[in-house]
Amino acid sequence: MTVIQEQLGETLKQAFHGEPPVADGIEAVYRRAEIIHRRRLRTVISSGVAAVLLVIALGYGLTTAILPGSASRGVASPTAGSPPTPPADPVLAAVRTVIAKDLRVVPREPVRGDGWRQYTVLSRESGHPRGLIEVSAYAAPDGICFPVLADDDACARPDRAGDDVEYVRYADDRDVEWQVNEAIARRSSDGRVVAVQATGERGTTDAEQGRPPLTGPQTARLAADPRLLSAFGAEERCNGPNPACPLLSVPVRLPA
Repeated sequence: MTVIQEQLGETLKQAFHGEPPVADGIEAVYRRAEIIHRRRLRTVISSGVAAVLLVIALGYGLTTAILPGSASRGVASPTAGSPPTPPADPVLAAVRTVIAKDLRVVPREPVRGDGWRQYTVLSRESGHPRGLIEVSAYAAPDGICFPVLADDDACARPDRAGDDVEYVRYADDRDVEWQVNEAIARRSSDGRVVAVQATGERGTTDAEQGRPPLTGPQTARLAADPRLLSAFGAEERCNGPNPACPLLSVPVRLPA
């Protein structure tokens, strides 16, 4: 064998390296072609997925860089260390509907108990206290006797607010240190009773500065407000002896 023949043989051997043996025939050629086709298809799909993920990552990065707050707007998370939001107080909400615009109402500690609430009234301009508003609830399904100040044995004829609420209001300004506007209201449908007492700030020694933060009509309107009558829980009441309940100028007279 000549040198040229040997070189040609080596060249052909390298060219056909990895090819199926001739004995396998056409079927082996087709199998190999199918394997190569699948391999190329997987490569194309992998490249496509990588390109899509790259586009998404670049888009998110650009959006975050241009609009820094956009990524966090979708979810509102509480600020670490922020105090919890206090629960809504429907009694306070009702009180604020009748208070004068130059006054503001804030809870007074202790704010509440079983069947009662109390609030301090302040001047919006000076911040000085202007008095106290106390609200108490009672259960009187069998009715009540609205007191008459001049006769302990008599019952007052109540005014009406709609078809379901009756009320009586009272006033006492004889003592400049404890001027009071009070109203007692009862809802006929379920016997719920509320008493609203507004007292002026004590220690002023002045009749004008010590006047109650609610006028007589405001006190009555608040007591007869359906929102106030519904603001207490069904089991909240000051019926029994409870020293925490407000000391009213005119006590609610419940059936024995």
